[in-house]
Amino acid sequence: MRRPGKAVFLGLFFVAGQTALGAEYKAGEVIVKYRDGILRTRLATNMLYSSAGVKKVRRYSSLMKGIEHLILQESVNVEDALVQLRQDPSIEYAQPNYILHALPIASEDPLVVSKQNPHRGGIPCFMPGIPFPPNCEDDPNGDPGIPGTPSAPSGRPNLTPAPADTDPPSADPDMSKIYGMEKIKATEGWKIHNGTRDFIVADIDTGIDYNHEDLAGNVWRNPKPSDQKDIVGFDFVHNDGLPFDDNKHGTHTAGTIGAVGGNGIAISGVAQRISIMVLKFLAGDGSGTSADAIRAIDYAINHGAKVLSNSWGGKADPDNQALFDAIERAKAKDVLFIAAAGNDGTDNDGPDTSYPAAFSNDNLISVAATDSNDGLANFSNYGRKTTHVAAPGVSIYSTIPGNKYESLSGTSMACPHVAGAAALLWSKHPDWNYKKVKEVLLKAVDDVPELSGKTVTGGRINVFKALSSS
Repeated sequence: MRRPGKAVFLGLFFVAGQTALGAEYKAGEVIVKYRDGILRTRLATNMLYSSAGVKKVRRYSSLMKGIEHLILQESVNVEDALVQLRQDPSIEYAQPNYILHALPIASEDPLVVSKQNPHRGGIPCFMPGIPFPPNCEDDPNGDPGIPGTPSAPSGRPNLTPAPADTDPPSADPDMSKIYGMEKIKATEGWKIHNGTRDFIVADIDTGIDYNHEDLAGNVWRNPKPSDQKDIVGFDFVHNDGLPFDDNKHGTHTAGTIGAVGGNGIAISGVAQRISIMVLKFLAGDGSGTSADAIRAIDYAINHGAKVLSNSWGGKADPDNQALFDAIERAKAKDVLFIAAAGNDGTDNDGPDTSYPAAFSNDNLISVAATDSNDGLANFSNYGRKTTHVAAPGVSIYSTIPGNKYESLSGTSMACPHVAGAAALLWSKHPDWNYKKVKEVLLKAVDDVPELSGKTVTGGRINVFKALSSS
């Protein structure tokens, strides 16, 4: 069984350490999980913190009970702290706080994979004020060229009221730009079922432009928001209820999942009527941490999401048990976890793997990317054992912040096609469990010769077949 792994990446916004296998992690931070049923006295716990050099502790509750996020003293390195922590019999595991990243967005030339900041196209300067590497940018966050994109947390736009449904429905004028909906037969599937706003999909990403003209009507509204005003979801970067997208990656994936259908504006997502929960754990540069990722996953589970769309990951080290366990907690609550396979053009069955896509969780569906001719995108990861299915991921037209639209490529773009399809199917059959949804979705594929031996199913999703067979 493939064990947990961890992500390596491209941004330099975190002060990062590195394991012997090359996996990056947040310097000065670790995650620990205590064994169930172990009685821990305050004295023993404080002695453990002292021996490991812990300065600050973030404790979790609910589904994450027994997990702690530890901040170390400046003079203590992660490796030394882990040695001390792993010696304590009360600890089930201790690991670095691995860095995760929005998967690199391939350029519009499918032969090129961009490894730069997907929002600005630049890379950060190693030190402020010093132009190295060449053509770097001092401020990789925010973009004054996109209306409403904040340069600081205080600049994030307030949530506007959800628009009323268009009645009668009006044709979306730019459907010809989204070949993916025809390719996966979503347009035919909508004649059977086009979704319901009672069903919740969590887009775990860089946030969403929750006021976007083609998304706002399908953005989730929390019936019981907390005092942090988590009305549409939560921002785990700023720890508040304004999960605005200061990148564009999350808004783009959300549009493929569920841009409002039949409102007479631009395009439609796979699920024309849906509730998209906005969970931001990736900052404007596209990077985030495992601690925030698992917080986002558990928030989604606790607040009723049944499908989680995850267009992020990275290279692996067999040690990210906290992330693996978070997906297991989702399984225990009957939740599907959809993951992008990765954009390295490599085999996820081998040693050069991308996680969480290559995890062995039974409730996970890993997604490769195909082009308009059903060819496997040359940047797409694959895997006969670890990559389940494919979906369109080359030149995908979708929403971006500021009531705008853009074509992007990557397995990040393929993943939300499958998340939307799973949501559409499950909302038609709310009495099903995740196993049934996964089984039907993976059986109802179009066989694609180029995917034979490259994915579990050897096929690309077909929404019409899935809805018709059920």
